[in-house]
Amino acid sequence: MSGAGFNRLAGVVLAGGQGSRMGGQDKGLLSFREAPMISWTLQQIRPVVDQLIISCNRNEHLYARFGETLVGDRKAGFNGPLAGVEAALAELDADVSHLLVLPCDTPLVSQQVLGMLVRHARLYPGHIVFLKTGAREHYLHAIIPVCHRTALEQWLAAGQGAVGRWYRQLPHVALDVSRECDCLLNFNTPELLAVG
Repeated sequence: MSGAGFNRLAGVVLAGGQGSRMGGQDKGLLSFREAPMISWTLQQIRPVVDQLIISCNRNEHLYARFGETLVGDRKAGFNGPLAGVEAALAELDADVSHLLVLPCDTPLVSQQVLGMLVRHARLYPGHIVFLKTGAREHYLHAIIPVCHRTALEQWLAAGQGAVGRWYRQLPHVALDVSRECDCLLNFNTPELLAVG
C-alpha cells in the first residue's frame, strides 16, 4: 500500500466484549443470517487488509476456526475495546503502519464504506480516522496509526478507557458516511438480532 506515511494496513475485529446487552453471550459467535455474526465482518475486511487479527477474551477454540491470529486483553477480564486495540497493536508485522478497527456486531458493514475509510486515512496518515453518521460518531469503525501505540498504552495504564476521549488527545478526523448509515447498524440486543 502506497502513500506518504501509509504503508501496510492491518485489521482487528473486536470480539472481546462482555456482551452485557446480550445477556452475557459472546456476540461474535451468535447466529446472524445462519452464520456467526463475526463471519460477516471478516468477509468484508479480509480483502482490505494485509494482516488480520481477532480480539477475543473467551471461546478461543471457536474463534480459531476462522483461521486468523487471535489476541486477548493483556489484563484478565473485559477491559473495553481499547484494550483489544492495544493487544492487536502488539501483534502487528513490523512494516504495518495503520490498524483498521471494526466491532464484531455490525455485520452489514460494506467494503464500499471500508474503502472510503481507507482512502480518507491515506489523506490524513498521522490522524486517527473514524466514521460518523450525522451527529453520531462510530468510534470503533476507525483506522489508527501504529505510531500512537505508546500513547494508547499510557492512556490505559492511567486507568482510562473512553475511546472518544482518547481520540481527542491526538490528531483525529471524522468521515461522515450518513448515506451508508444502514451498514453501521449495531446488532447488540436480542431484539435487533431477531429481526436482522
